[in-house]
Amino acid sequence: RATLYADQQGNIVKFDMNGENANTVHHFNYTTGKLPTGKLFLASNGKLYGTATFGGINGVTNTNEQDGYGVLYEYNLTLNTYRVVHYFNYISITDFSVYPTSALIEPILGKLYGGTKGGSFYVYDIASETVTTLNHNYSFVAMGGIYTDLIKASNGFVYAISQTSFPCTSSGPNLPNQGSLIKINTLTNTAQRVAVFGCSNATTINAFGGFSMIEVFPNKIFFITDSVAYVPSEESVLTVGGIIEYNTITNELTQKLLFDAINPLGYNPKSFIMGNNGNLYGVCEQGGETYRSPFTTGIESKTGTLFEYNPTLNTIVKLNEFLTFQNLPQTILKLTTGELVGNLGNGSIFKYNINSNTLQFPNLATYSDFPNQFSTRNLIEICSKPSYQEFTPNTYNPCVNTPFTYDIQNTNATSYVWKKDGVIVPLQTTGILTINNLIASDTGVYTCTMTNECGTTTTMNLNVNVNCLDNETFVNDKNEIVLYPNPTKNTISIHLPENENYQIENITITNLLGQNIIENSKNIKNIDVSSLQKGIYIVELKTDKGEWNGKFVKE
Repeated sequence: RATLYADQQGNIVKFDMNGENANTVHHFNYTTGKLPTGKLFLASNGKLYGTATFGGINGVTNTNEQDGYGVLYEYNLTLNTYRVVHYFNYISITDFSVYPTSALIEPILGKLYGGTKGGSFYVYDIASETVTTLNHNYSFVAMGGIYTDLIKASNGFVYAISQTSFPCTSSGPNLPNQGSLIKINTLTNTAQRVAVFGCSNATTINAFGGFSMIEVFPNKIFFITDSVAYVPSEESVLTVGGIIEYNTITNELTQKLLFDAINPLGYNPKSFIMGNNGNLYGVCEQGGETYRSPFTTGIESKTGTLFEYNPTLNTIVKLNEFLTFQNLPQTILKLTTGELVGNLGNGSIFKYNINSNTLQFPNLATYSDFPNQFSTRNLIEICSKPSYQEFTPNTYNPCVNTPFTYDIQNTNATSYVWKKDGVIVPLQTTGILTINNLIASDTGVYTCTMTNECGTTTTMNLNVNVNCLDNETFVNDKNEIVLYPNPTKNTISIHLPENENYQIENITITNLLGQNIIENSKNIKNIDVSSLQKGIYIVELKTDKGEWNGKFVKE
């Protein structure tokens, strides 16, 4: 079933497609990573990957949020398990390859790329589980803060935006340190700065805090910023955010439009996506005409807006505003249903129907762990194939004439097919394998193939070895246990009942004085007794179902 996953301030949370029934599936902590920043990413191997900016091998339990250097983690959607695949570690004072912050991307099959708080980039090889830092043609101290999405353009290069940059010494309204645009060559694993923001008094481009990036037209990348930009001709207007175009051929930046705090359109744009009509749909965290509370005033107390931008005509319209208690939109995502969905500052989800221009909000009472589902940052839609609990252990040794059940703990499959040694087991049509009365032939390797509308999952092997008897059967079989030959000169053997597989734990041979002569032998065939003196000896047989004593004569 399709579900929405969100990485939060310390949690991974799963919602249904209505943004309801929130369930926390992982709590971040100090040693396994904390404070995730970048989006979750569904890789080609069907697993989710993400980063936590802090925590890890250097993390300890204290209140310092910048404790530890971050982790890269993997979340297995089939087994519902979390695993750290890489710990970022500080090496020297010039090491900026720590504190991962950006979203991940897979521009090359099996290779994940991401950025760090210090301004460096790295690539993670899924197969070898190794991380390599990319070479850069710029000084680390001259650029930093890779918090945005990374995108692969049609020319094959990967692009990202840094939040800060120190390329020039200009003064005045457009000071430097406003960010830059970086191009990554995945063939050589090198990165270069191709454009810098805020370096000239003649431009109003200011990209500090750039977020979403989309290649709207071939060689034309559009991105948004939520930063304050100064407009020389309108010094009284406070502009907060804008839409900027980058030409990948000429490396030119063009400011398309600005958001201002006075216009009811909204300001502080946080995210946008491309609709089926080629227009961009986005959210402004603040602005509009609705107040967050009836007791507040001022432009900073507005609820936020949802807008549509036409990149061909360079026009923008406000589509809707958020409600008083459903405000501060952060991200937006297009679902496979055609609806738009995003997260709000209170940790909940909103849905937007483009056709009817209506906003819908979830019932927060459906959230199972609301205090830990607060401040949702990013969403990803996943059509979840059937999942199950990892088989730990995966080998069982039940006894004959006893019942056996095993629950794979699946909740999202519509059909189940159990197989033993590759052959379908009839009448097993649920996620619980049930055998009421085991027999020896039930021994085998079991798997369950589960199916739903999103696909098929086959479980790992469940090994069932029916190799012991129940206690009552063992008592009845004692009369069939025989020592032979008896009397004997050289060897003695123990004959067990036919078709029974006892687990022999110990065999001890003692004399009539109770002294151990031979012990700890588990071999029931041809036990060497040639060195024993003539007389009567006792054999004590210990099995997993009980003990048996017998006598033999040594000639």
